[in-house]
Amino acid sequence: MNTYKKTYIALTFAVLFMFSFSYMLVPLYDIFCEITGLNGKTNQERVIVDKEEITDRYVTVKFTSTVANSAPFNFEPIDREMVVRVGKVNNTFYTLTNNSNTIKHATASPSVVPGEHAEYFKKIECFCFSQQQINGLETKELPIQFVVDTDLPKNIKTLILSYTMFNTTDQVGSN
Repeated sequence: MNTYKKTYIALTFAVLFMFSFSYMLVPLYDIFCEITGLNGKTNQERVIVDKEEITDRYVTVKFTSTVANSAPFNFEPIDREMVVRVGKVNNTFYTLTNNSNTIKHATASPSVVPGEHAEYFKKIECFCFSQQQINGLETKELPIQFVVDTDLPKNIKTLILSYTMFNTTDQVGSN
């Protein structure tokens, strides 16, 4: 019976460790990607544009979205694609709908593809800079203002901005 008890304790510890480790993987991965620039993770800092350096060059910016962990949200870009002038400030929106009857909190994690060119996609204003509170059955338009840096390599014709929306209600501590 003593062996069963030891096995039970060891297996319980292993399950708790695996659950804890998997729960921490997303924030650890986000930190790692932000530090290294891996996987197109962009930093959470606003860029201040003193003056636009508009060029005659254009690139296509595609917008995508996902919702993490089956959160009760619909989250999508209003514009799926924009052809933008390099150096010019651009505006667009994403919509976030809370499909539940209760207040939820959400936060978005952005990434840019190709990842090695994420540094050339500058967010001036972005909903990813703040926690979003959204009432039950409410839809919000979330603005983003950005500029594609004039230093973007000439061979790059397309950038993809992707956001993953996370339900952070439990972390904020309200329902």
